Amino acid sequence: MFLETPVLSFKKKSSFLYLKQLWPPRNSQWKYYKVSFQKSPSVAFVAMGTKVSKAKQRSPSISPHPEQHHGTTQAENSSPVGNGVSKDHHSAPKGQPANQMSSQSAAKIVAGCWEKIEQQCAHNQSGTWNSKGKDRVQAGWQEVRIFVSSTFADFHAEREALVKKVFPELREWCEGRQLHLVECDLRWGVPKDSTSQTTISICLEELDRCLKETDGQPFFLAMLGERYGWIPSSEDVSADIRDNFDWVDHLSITHMEVTHGALRPKNPNAAFFLRDPTFLKDIPEEFYGSFVDDDPLCVEQLKELKSRLHLKFPDQTFDYKCNFSDVQAADNKVQLSDLDDFCTQAVEFLKNAFNKKYPEDRLQHDPLSIELLPHDTYMEQKGQLVLGREAEMEKLMQFATGDDVSSSAVPSDSGQAEQGSCPILMVLAQPGTGKSSLMAKFTMEVIQKSDNVLYHFVGCGPDTMDPTNILQRLYKKLHPSGSETEEDNEMSPDQLKEKVQKHLQDFGEKKERLVIIIDAVNQLADQSSTFHLDWLPPTFPSNVRCIVSTTEHPPTLSRLRDRQPPPDELTVPDLDKNTRQDIVTRYFKRYNKALDKEQLELLTSSDGSSNPMWLAIACEELRVYGVFEQVTAKIQSLPPYLEGLLSMVISRVIQEDETRCAEKMLCLLECSQSGLQQTQLLMLLGDPEKATPLPLLTWSQVHRSLKPFLRNTTGHMNLPGMDFCHNSIRQVVQETLLSNQATQQNYHKLLADYYQGQCASQQLVALELPYHLQQAGLHSQLVEFLRKDPRSLKMAMHSRQKYMNAIRCRTYIPPGGFHGGHVAQIVICKMCSMRMQAFTPARTMNKDTCVICGHFTPFKKEQQKVQFCMLHKPPLVAPGQDWCVVCEKPAIALRGRQNDPAYLCMMCSVGISTNRCAKV
Repeated sequence: MFLETPVLSFKKKSSFLYLKQLWPPRNSQWKYYKVSFQKSPSVAFVAMGTKVSKAKQRSPSISPHPEQHHGTTQAENSSPVGNGVSKDHHSAPKGQPANQMSSQSAAKIVAGCWEKIEQQCAHNQSGTWNSKGKDRVQAGWQEVRIFVSSTFADFHAEREALVKKVFPELREWCEGRQLHLVECDLRWGVPKDSTSQTTISICLEELDRCLKETDGQPFFLAMLGERYGWIPSSEDVSADIRDNFDWVDHLSITHMEVTHGALRPKNPNAAFFLRDPTFLKDIPEEFYGSFVDDDPLCVEQLKELKSRLHLKFPDQTFDYKCNFSDVQAADNKVQLSDLDDFCTQAVEFLKNAFNKKYPEDRLQHDPLSIELLPHDTYMEQKGQLVLGREAEMEKLMQFATGDDVSSSAVPSDSGQAEQGSCPILMVLAQPGTGKSSLMAKFTMEVIQKSDNVLYHFVGCGPDTMDPTNILQRLYKKLHPSGSETEEDNEMSPDQLKEKVQKHLQDFGEKKERLVIIIDAVNQLADQSSTFHLDWLPPTFPSNVRCIVSTTEHPPTLSRLRDRQPPPDELTVPDLDKNTRQDIVTRYFKRYNKALDKEQLELLTSSDGSSNPMWLAIACEELRVYGVFEQVTAKIQSLPPYLEGLLSMVISRVIQEDETRCAEKMLCLLECSQSGLQQTQLLMLLGDPEKATPLPLLTWSQVHRSLKPFLRNTTGHMNLPGMDFCHNSIRQVVQETLLSNQATQQNYHKLLADYYQGQCASQQLVALELPYHLQQAGLHSQLVEFLRKDPRSLKMAMHSRQKYMNAIRCRTYIPPGGFHGGHVAQIVICKMCSMRMQAFTPARTMNKDTCVICGHFTPFKKEQQKVQFCMLHKPPLVAPGQDWCVVCEKPAIALRGRQNDPAYLCMMCSVGISTNRCAKV
């Protein structure tokens, strides 16, 4: 039976029309139908019972599309890879050839499926699920898992958006609430030789894990388009699967996941995203079959599933639109655009769901907990994946908990310098070898054995790089509880240091044990000062064990090794191969992924894999890689050295950056002297000319994408800032983004313009502006600033001398000067000598000022007289006349009074500046 329906608008392709189904309105979809034209070519009548797909246009042989649900594409009738990608023919009624089912037959099967699903839902919601502890709110760090369900081939773009936009934003948001976010995106990672039964089990067991961890209401995100997915045959579903998951025949894997994770428990934490199909009219014909199912049963199941979701979850079902963008040449994947609404809806829904399950008031808000939060967050992030390192962990634990110093497993040739004192333990490592991760893992274990532990991770927060902050925390730890006064909070660093030393001595009389752990002392704000590490108590009593870690930073090493008694040292080695494999396996297992043996061997055999930082970056790069068919090739493409891998990752981040600010921010940080503050970056990334900062939403996106490469710093006046977390990142940015000198100068000019016109701090202007003017090659502006701008008076005199002499002519003038012709003497004429501010903004008379740096020069010597080389010598003047360096005119002695010679200060006339041309 055919229902003839007039269609008012259509798009003709060959002998078929691309039409929009008008009924039912809720499930309006774009589809291909066989069309007959009658009487008027402007009116088409559609045979609704004989829907024809593009696949049918090309071939009379009709078969269901192989589904790519969570794995790799396979040939027909092969074993599934990943999560059910083989294809099986569902049974057709008698008299019907395979895959030729009428709409009435399909509707009957669908009705039977939903009757069974409704029975299961009623049974489940009546209390079968064990809801014990359902309303329990746990304190401390929790892991939250998001299960992502959809067919795969047609949702590549959305899954990429989730992994690279939605989940990073949620992860950052969760960290502030002591939540670890783990997304279960099963696009790849299931062993290649998995059977259909294994594949189904892996998917549903992972969903079951999410169910159990959330008391039957998992965080669940489903996406539906025009593709229903693979329907397993009865042979694919074992008896165990049927019993464990209450399997319903004739459902696809995706539909079964929705049933198990959302429908049965009537899950309030499930979100359903239904994609508008209008974009299909623009996709290339060869990709159409990957986006649309033409099998009657699949079409009927999908239509009914969408209808039921709207009915049962009206506030949790979201319709969204997108557009076709292009086909990615590298992986032959269809790219979709305009997914911002989809991302925004997903983020908002999941934040609300997390808040209901883990309300913010579960967190402790006392001052101590707030102070510990950045340290705890850092410790959790760094310590959770540390494997191996048993020997190092044992030595650290023995030092921290051993009965006495002599029992320490760390070898020491120093002995004890004085009775009752204990040397510190110094953990030494090359950058990137996992020093901080080791310290974090050790801290997590030692706090399980001791209640009296002070741990401090330098750089985990803005204040953590200030040595005074460490002293204050140590003082509070040692100080009797409840006896803190206002005077304690107003102590100077020296007073605080004395108090801490006294309390340490008092603590030495007790029978308690105190463990002090300080990571990355080489990154403290005083690392370049002569007082570096002076705050660290010179001695510790035997019941106080202090462990510090550092890289081979010469000033830090020198000061630590000069202590008495000298520190015991523990060097962190590279990772052995077995440990590398354990780390990789555990990392991917957390996301329910796994590399096969070949892939694991490829990754851990790389020369770079012995470096923990390389291995961590490589694993994360593979985790977010969405083209499962090319995972092995991706591993083979990873450069075997840290700088090469960083270059690859940074290039990807810049390519995927929709804000177009990531590259600019990297270059600005590299061109800065010691990092930049957030307020400065907001202005520099916005519109500096109009003083319009970058919108905070855009800033959040760019900061989130670059966060793995950054660390907290303290800059001018100990204000918080950010800089690169590793020198290798700085090197990569320099070589890949700033290799051209003109590009470097442009960024330095941008920074110079900011400090010149928009920075409110005069001290910061004096510190930064001359540097960027010099690097930008703007020498005339640099001279103008140093000689005319009052803000330059905030500079130290040696800095003024350094910048001015750097742009001074380098020609050496031989003793006695150049010969040949009359050369005028360089003087300051009588009119100019009594004036001020020719060479400095300070109110100093010109005759007593160095003509180079502007330094006050009341005492002068013959060798300090100004000379010019032949290139810069003054123009010829009449005999008996001099040349004024201020007004740049001939100077005549008035009334017999000689003009004052122009002089340099001592610093500008000695050393390499002796007998040097004074032309700037």
